[in-house]
Amino acid sequence: METLKFVMTAAFYPPYHLGGDANHVRYLAEALAAQGHEVHVEYSPAALALKRGRPDLDDAGDGGVIRHPIKATTGRFQPLSAWIFGAPPSVRRHHHQLVDEVRPDIIHYHNLSLLGLDLINVPSTALKMYTAHDYWVRCPRNDLFKFNQRLCEKPTCLTCLTISGKPPQLWRYLPSGLKPFDALDVAIAPSDFLRGMIAPYLRAPVVHIPNFAPDPNPSGQASSPGDYYLYVGRLEFYKGIPELAAAATQYRGPHRFVVVGKGNQAPVLEAARDGAARLALHGWLPAAERDATYARARALLLPSIWYENAPLVASPGCYPTSVLLPTIPLLREGLIRPTGIIADSLSGVSGAGRKLEQDYLFVECNESARPYGIPKHRHLSEMEQELSLAAKTPVTIQFTPHLIPVTRGILTTIYLAPAEHFQSRTGVSPVSGLSNAATMDAVAEKISTCYHSAFGNESFIRLLDGKSLPDIKNVIGTNVIEIAWRLDPRTGRLIVMSALDNIVKGAGGQAVQCFNILCGFPETARLL
Repeated sequence: METLKFVMTAAFYPPYHLGGDANHVRYLAEALAAQGHEVHVEYSPAALALKRGRPDLDDAGDGGVIRHPIKATTGRFQPLSAWIFGAPPSVRRHHHQLVDEVRPDIIHYHNLSLLGLDLINVPSTALKMYTAHDYWVRCPRNDLFKFNQRLCEKPTCLTCLTISGKPPQLWRYLPSGLKPFDALDVAIAPSDFLRGMIAPYLRAPVVHIPNFAPDPNPSGQASSPGDYYLYVGRLEFYKGIPELAAAATQYRGPHRFVVVGKGNQAPVLEAARDGAARLALHGWLPAAERDATYARARALLLPSIWYENAPLVASPGCYPTSVLLPTIPLLREGLIRPTGIIADSLSGVSGAGRKLEQDYLFVECNESARPYGIPKHRHLSEMEQELSLAAKTPVTIQFTPHLIPVTRGILTTIYLAPAEHFQSRTGVSPVSGLSNAATMDAVAEKISTCYHSAFGNESFIRLLDGKSLPDIKNVIGTNVIEIAWRLDPRTGRLIVMSALDNIVKGAGGQAVQCFNILCGFPETARLL
């Protein structure tokens, strides 16, 4: 096998790190070294000092990697200067000397915000790669989380940095500020979503390759789950730590919440724990202990409220699928108002799972129909979250689920207010000036065009035209959702209906569909 020389450049590297991308750099560097390649990593201990972190000296093994810490005679001012003005002379000299001495085949850049983007301009014949562990290519904060409060909807970077308590990145406003990116041969994004978010800002091709991580369980032997749910990561606001603390406080089940990590939001979790929440808090754990903790977890928690950069998929539940798929395209196109949304759903008994409870016994459910989960079903937050993102404004809906005496299937009816009024006492629309019938036809055409544009080529979405209406019987045992719609000129409302199999499209089938997309398989593999 041909052996290559690598230089990896990153602000953080164990033991001088805060977790996250530094661990991925280490995993990759050590794996390459184990394959016989010559791997050099340069990093900045001063960057960790600027973050007021401390090195984890128990995690200082080299793994066959040659380390090159960048000396900082000015201490924390070195990474701070890099943040504001670009790479300081001392960092540029270190990088140039390392490249000249090693003469690498590949230079792999990682987190450069506290080193300086202009390091990419080093003269070299090496292939130059950049892995985007976050959104720094387009966002000075690197997380697209505006004012540290919400997802960014429009760039106001200087104002955002100021309100967030961060100094400005003045180098970005120079004519040559972002030019070093042009020297890249290729950029890597660990998720396809991140690839799509940064590709328009780079000339080099951007490819989606998940972050490398060694298999902690090469034997594939499954272990019995423990009595806890697990969160591992930074304890920061944008990671959803307040939401995690609230969930742990409200939880009344038999399991614990185990949290591994450090950050500014640790006091929030400590307060929840002291208030009797079943929380166990740890700092960063040694790799072996961390992997064992992962292996015994019942489920992993990801409460983030920002755009995570990991290649993860959260499949919606059965009720949310039946509501979100028919509604989101209309919200995105502005065809309906984001207020006054009402959804009624009828579900078969299997929607409650396989738990053995009296309410779900045959004699209790047969020849009966009843509402439940009122006024707030457990899936309501998920629906409102995604509808709000589509509408770009907070959305509150009225949702009422019902249990009906069938084994499987969900039938949902959604009542919506079209953005364009098409019914009035005078017979003329005050918005468009057209007659009721003409305006109704125009609105209907827009809705039909919207749905066919969004779903016309989708294998698992069946749009029903004409007089056909969704029927649970038509979708049982399939990964298909049926959708139909009607305009009511008497009430001026749009009625949208959907039907799906809660066990397939609402659960396992949808998970397989997402798995296929994530792994690059045909989306319909093993589902048709």
